[in-house]
Amino acid sequence: MKINEIDIKIIPDSKGKDTLEAEMESGGIRITASVPAGESTGRNETKVIVPKAALEKASWVKTQMKNQDFITLEQFDGFLNTLDGTPDKSNLGANFILSLSLAFTKLLAKQSNLEVWQLIAKISGSKPGLPLCFFNVIEGGVHTTDSLPFQEYWFIPKTNSPKEALDKCLSLLKFLGEKIQAKYGEVKMGSEGGFTVPSKDAEDGLKILQEVIKERGLDTNLGLDVAASTLFENGSYRMGEKIMSNNDLLSYYQLLTTNYQLFAIEDPFAEEDWDGFAKITKSLGSATWIVGDDLTTTNPKTIKMAAEKEAVNAVIIKTTQIGTVSETIQAANLAKSFGWKIIVANRGEETMDDFIADLAVGLGAAGLKSGCPLQKERLVKYERLLEIESRIKN
Repeated sequence: MKINEIDIKIIPDSKGKDTLEAEMESGGIRITASVPAGESTGRNETKVIVPKAALEKASWVKTQMKNQDFITLEQFDGFLNTLDGTPDKSNLGANFILSLSLAFTKLLAKQSNLEVWQLIAKISGSKPGLPLCFFNVIEGGVHTTDSLPFQEYWFIPKTNSPKEALDKCLSLLKFLGEKIQAKYGEVKMGSEGGFTVPSKDAEDGLKILQEVIKERGLDTNLGLDVAASTLFENGSYRMGEKIMSNNDLLSYYQLLTTNYQLFAIEDPFAEEDWDGFAKITKSLGSATWIVGDDLTTTNPKTIKMAAEKEAVNAVIIKTTQIGTVSETIQAANLAKSFGWKIIVANRGEETMDDFIADLAVGLGAAGLKSGCPLQKERLVKYERLLEIESRIKN
């Protein structure tokens, strides 16, 4: 496939910050793809460049691409990585490279007369399937100010029907907002559209969520993204006025898991605290998903290290962490080879691109995490799941 035209634009993301959108045309087919950004990022993630710098590099990349004929996604992504010439994509920037990789994937699907999720399943060798929805309904950490120390509190309906899951979540959110209003006198939103709770006690988010779930009789699981790297100071963890060792924090998670039957905990320890991860996976991993994100960063090197240390039993998959779609697929396949669950996830600063829904279905991911459906940039991913669900069932 020869690329006839590429246009790189700067667009605003969900927080009004600049990000990149690529428009690509081949054979009369024109598509667009846009790239989100992360608020909490692992140190092993590939490097991004400021969007204006990408515009300056775009003409050179287009010149290099002229007369190239790409057959596969791997060939296209490999060409971009060769042009970049660095191990961390710091020359062209992972965000610029990814905008092109996403666009090419969509274009290749169109030219192959396939849905994007069908193409991903074909490339990855996966059996496609509908994931559980991990809704971020209460936010804390770096997603908010003056709120809970943990970053995300998940509502995870026990159904692989995205339509049923979304209906349950929207019902919950109405009553959750009313409950927070009655208890705290105000309702504020975090950066992913979820509610905030003005408390420094991490358990308060689980308490109020569990209250509403019981009152409404909802059949659901609960989970957390702790983003513990943001709590890590001088070898210990700070939550409000409390200073905790990793053993103290492990005991706390054991208590929370008992009291709230936690289904999954993401990044329960800092990304350099391999000992903490190994301890919690050994202690709780038989019943709870211990999920790596900042720890593993969709990177085969760190995924292998986590497997060797038996640090997790599940992993977050984000295209932005590694920088191309083909490398994302490779990382997901590696994680699945260890018997881990994979959860395809959004970023803290999102766009209206719904690609991750197709990625989750195509990879046969166990879960999709796309924030709170009260924010349009998050809702569009869940709506794409509904569209895929209707097509699969019909």
